[in-house]
Amino acid sequence: MSVLLADFENRGNSVWNAARLRKRLDGRTWGAFLYEAGGLKILDACEIHPRQIRRLMDYARENYSTICADLTDAREAHALEVLRASEAIFMVTGSDHASLEGVIEKAGWLRSIDLAGRAALLLERAPGGPDADEVEDRTGLPVCSLVETQAHFDQLARWLASHAASASAQAHYALAG
Repeated sequence: MSVLLADFENRGNSVWNAARLRKRLDGRTWGAFLYEAGGLKILDACEIHPRQIRRLMDYARENYSTICADLTDAREAHALEVLRASEAIFMVTGSDHASLEGVIEKAGWLRSIDLAGRAALLLERAPGGPDADEVEDRTGLPVCSLVETQAHFDQLARWLASHAASASAQAHYALAG
């Protein structure tokens, strides 16, 4: 079981980035690098051109059973291409009013590009916030998991890994906060 995290956060040329042992994903100059952190392979993909994302993800699928993309800080063009290439889209959100308003807006955008059917929520309940059923009613998206503790994140990761390992096709998930 091999997992790749595609990271689209632009950190610039910091000392932190320079210290990473980086190598090209496929030997081509796509601006995408792999490094390892905490036992996880991470693809630094923020500088890749959006038109190259589909090819990059196809190449990654040949080498990894599961690809998770953190789109929290991704540029819109990158996010759109990754979402189109994803089998499932998970939005991580709190149940507070401001977070839900943002999710409602994002859910509308996903509907406008015909991707809402692939989307679900990972919900962290805020004190006094609505429960999962009310969140589903307000956003129009299913809540597939409550993620309130590290144990919940670990359980979700195990679930994703087990389903990806048992599926005949490789999985590619997009995560956005």
